[in-house]
Amino acid sequence: MARRKWTLETIGQIMDGENPFIQVGYAPKAKRRKDGEEWTDSKGRSWKKVNGAVVSVNKQMDSIRESLRQVCSVCGQRIDFSGDKLDHKIFPKTGKCFDCLQFEETLLRIEGKYENYEELKMLKNKLGKLHDFKQKVEEAVEFLRTDNGKMELVMPTGELMTWTGKSNPQWLVDAEADLVKANNEIKKVEEEIDKLQPKT
Repeated sequence: MARRKWTLETIGQIMDGENPFIQVGYAPKAKRRKDGEEWTDSKGRSWKKVNGAVVSVNKQMDSIRESLRQVCSVCGQRIDFSGDKLDHKIFPKTGKCFDCLQFEETLLRIEGKYENYEELKMLKNKLGKLHDFKQKVEEAVEFLRTDNGKMELVMPTGELMTWTGKSNPQWLVDAEADLVKANNEIKKVEEEIDKLQPKT
């Protein structure tokens, strides 16, 4: 682009409200789109006209949004838009809105199956916590087996400080005993769940 030359004459023209510089450009004629029409621009991005507005289309994000959308598995209510505080609390655990869960539990009470349902729910919760505990104990056992007791720290002076000292061997024995207990308890809870599970 050429630099503009400012002279007393051009400054005077600007002060008088004139435009002494000629600017030339080209703008292509805008294409009119109809509602619902989809197209791809020169950069490869997809667009769609919806209710008079141009919206970007991204198939991957649309599928992710669809999978994250919270919808009650019984009545189809959208929890993210029309759900209340109870719906938001109940949905992640059950996949249902509060009203549908309440209706289901009321039917179980009427049929006399609620105590079995409640016990089964508590056992599944306990099983989940036992699996979490077992995972932590396995990580501890793995650490205690591979721990060489060596710890290094670089001091501000650039000197490397090293500490050595193997951890207490009794800790590994205790952790392995805890792992055996956790496995036994998991097996016991799984057997109880199998007994209470409704036969289909």
